[in-house]
Amino acid sequence: MPASIDLKTSASYPTAGVQFNLNLTSAAGPDQASLSITVDDLASGNRLSFSHEACAAVHDFTRGFTRWLNTKGFQATRNEDEIIASAKADVTESQLIKGFQDALDMVDQKFSNYLGSILGSDNYSDVVYKKEDGVAWLLLNRPETYNAKRGITMDEMADSLLDAAADSDIRVVVISGAGPNGFCTGNDQSYDPELEHGDYRGHRSETEVRYNEVVMQMPQPVIAAVDGFAIGSGNILAYTCDFTIATTRSKFGQTGPRVGSPANGHNVAMLAARIGQKRAREMWMLCRQYTAQQAVDMGLVNIVVEPNQLWTEVDRWIADIKNVSPIILQMQKISYNRHDHFENPATTPMQEHYPDYLASEECLERRTSFIERRKIDPSKNVPYAQIPIQ
Repeated sequence: MPASIDLKTSASYPTAGVQFNLNLTSAAGPDQASLSITVDDLASGNRLSFSHEACAAVHDFTRGFTRWLNTKGFQATRNEDEIIASAKADVTESQLIKGFQDALDMVDQKFSNYLGSILGSDNYSDVVYKKEDGVAWLLLNRPETYNAKRGITMDEMADSLLDAAADSDIRVVVISGAGPNGFCTGNDQSYDPELEHGDYRGHRSETEVRYNEVVMQMPQPVIAAVDGFAIGSGNILAYTCDFTIATTRSKFGQTGPRVGSPANGHNVAMLAARIGQKRAREMWMLCRQYTAQQAVDMGLVNIVVEPNQLWTEVDRWIADIKNVSPIILQMQKISYNRHDHFENPATTPMQEHYPDYLASEECLERRTSFIERRKIDPSKNVPYAQIPIQ
């Protein structure tokens, strides 16, 4: 354990309206090092509550950030307006300092992206959306979870995409993820789908359009700019987009059967139209992960570039899209969607044969074992549905 550390810094984000304060200290002797993190409202100078009403973005970030700190040599807890983290017993001084620097970097990865004040509960918290020069840019802004989605994220995505779809000046949409680690890693498994239904699944009614349906049906081509992990429904999002541009450090794959996420139905089956039946079944049923080069070789990705070339390559594709007829592209997109939807029944197999899966012991066990990074208890597995073979 280090003899003495005294690191203090603040990261101010005037556009977002908040300032983060980080303080890492340890006294000489056996006392453990301690990290504290608070957030100030820049307008008032007062410490900001971590409640959803005070700031939805800070509320969500501090929750995921607390879990993330536990992977950086700390044991962290969150109270009403402060995160307190103590160093784990076997952590060295250099590891603590690195963890402090990583924590500051993680704050910056998220809060430097906002384009306006985030204070209050009515502003977007999970995505950053802007329109510029005929392009709609949608950034998933939860880097502390590798841009895993909760229901609020999905609602904000749908709202943004619907706005872009209705704007005749928009020629192309680009979806990306904040930070260098993840495009999107699926649904946030820390949210209990039974206890936190709204945050996990979203507040929209089942009759309202979902973000993935907007991606498919909007008239503009949609580019997935993938830098990092595209896993679970993040992978679905990438292959649902019209084009996928990936960096060399990207990874693709599915996790549903492993973590108890009951993905099934059309969104699963449509992958076969991208990469073929055998590869699609391999990816979905075995939960393997694939490099960007493997993904481009199987037809999952259009092109792979180095990370520092991603936005130059995206701009090249945008220019090509702007150079061709928007109405013809729209009609071609509808044509491809008709092929994708050659079989799209009203109910999925899970809805038909095991509608209560989310309340099952297996679902809980697989979700919690994933969070706790342990092997599953196979005795919790749900037995096969008894479906007559005809």
